[in-house]
Amino acid sequence: MNENPIKSEYFGNIYHTTIQCLADMKYQIALVVLGLACLALGANVEEQIYRNLENSDLTNVLITFRRANTKSAWDRFYALKLTTREAILDVQHAILKEHADIVQADVAAMLEQGIQEGKRHYLDQLWITNELIVRDIDAETVEMLRNHPDVESLVAEQFIPLEETEETFEPAEYNNTVQNQWGVENVQAPAAWARGFTGTGVVIGNTDTGARHTHVNLAPTYRGNDPGENHNYNWRAPTGNAAVPSDTNGHGTHCIGSHSGTGGLGVAPNSRWISCRGCATAACSTFDLNTCGNFMACPTDTAGGAANCARAPRLVSNSWGGGGGNTWYNPILTAWRNANIAGVFAIGNSGTACSTVGSPGDQPLAFGVGSITSTNTLSTFSSVGPGPAGAIKPNVAAPGTSVVSATHLADTGTRTLSGTSMATPHVSGALALVFQARPASTVVAAQDSIQSSALAHVSGGRTCVGTPEGGRPNHHVGHGRINANGAI
Repeated sequence: MNENPIKSEYFGNIYHTTIQCLADMKYQIALVVLGLACLALGANVEEQIYRNLENSDLTNVLITFRRANTKSAWDRFYALKLTTREAILDVQHAILKEHADIVQADVAAMLEQGIQEGKRHYLDQLWITNELIVRDIDAETVEMLRNHPDVESLVAEQFIPLEETEETFEPAEYNNTVQNQWGVENVQAPAAWARGFTGTGVVIGNTDTGARHTHVNLAPTYRGNDPGENHNYNWRAPTGNAAVPSDTNGHGTHCIGSHSGTGGLGVAPNSRWISCRGCATAACSTFDLNTCGNFMACPTDTAGGAANCARAPRLVSNSWGGGGGNTWYNPILTAWRNANIAGVFAIGNSGTACSTVGSPGDQPLAFGVGSITSTNTLSTFSSVGPGPAGAIKPNVAAPGTSVVSATHLADTGTRTLSGTSMATPHVSGALALVFQARPASTVVAAQDSIQSSALAHVSGGRTCVGTPEGGRPNHHVGHGRINANGAI
């Protein structure tokens, strides 16, 4: 008997469909089993964390999350196409923090429960990158996190050493009404002052070793000393949550003096400064630097709570950096740029060989700063480009050799230090003058003004990747040595 072709085709389709469904089910089951196996293995824990716990009962860790998906939050933010700085600051923080709160909820609740039960750890949320820092965590809690299904990895704290050369300390008899320091004169700041541009109304954030806010040359320009102000939104110390500004190293105090100090020390003596201690010792914790980056995008009280993004600075001066070609700080640079906050960075003190520039200063959204001497030559320690993909780095150069600024050892007195760390705040001060002159300026436009008005330095006749030091821009001083008056 002949088979009905329609019936045959029908049952054949059912057969093939059934086989395909079974195959798909096997594939899906395999994926589920694989996923469960991955969860069973637990989160990845960097070996350094276990080594730290062998030497101490407590350590610090950074938690990354399996469902972090920061791209979805960024996409929501960018879709709004906000245009005002105030709205961008608030909405960027609101969207990213809401997303982080949701993703981190179970882990944060577990950690908070531990605190209630007597654990000593404390938390800092990195809302920009959807990560969570836990300081003073014990081995038991590390294991709980390793086995938590929401945790992707536990990352160990790393440290970036500060680089500078201390030369002299001037005692308390120092007269804070002496003539302007050579760096202030070199960048032609007094000519800008004569035109009324002293940094008034511009807030400079400083991420460094902290600050002696009572120093005679720093106290008048610390925003926390203004009427109605206190240390909230003006000071943060992620390690330890110190409620009052301090500086046991002096690097930060010195740098603040060069951008906002009075008495001839600073380029922008009527600006205001705030500080976050990203470097609790002679080295900078990557955890603290990340926390400070979040703080500058949306300042908090001294304990890290009650965020108020309207208190964000106009620019952030960063006299620190590590090895080149590293993108780890780029999410923070992106958040700053979104909110029209300039990020000024030391380019490094690795010497004048080509391709020695450091990160984050060598990154596209960072304004990298090299160093010159009082005779306008390249400082012997100043790192040289190019940056990644052949980019011109540093962007500019500024006075960094034998710079006199405030000491942390007393409320009067100075120190003389050298480094691209010292050059960086000169550029930060110059940008403050530009922002005072043009309050609505974008970061790009302000930095372009600094670059286009820069002056030639005294070339040493060197060449890097075919670019001579005597031409501009070049990989030694970028667009040249800054001219604050000319940039306005």
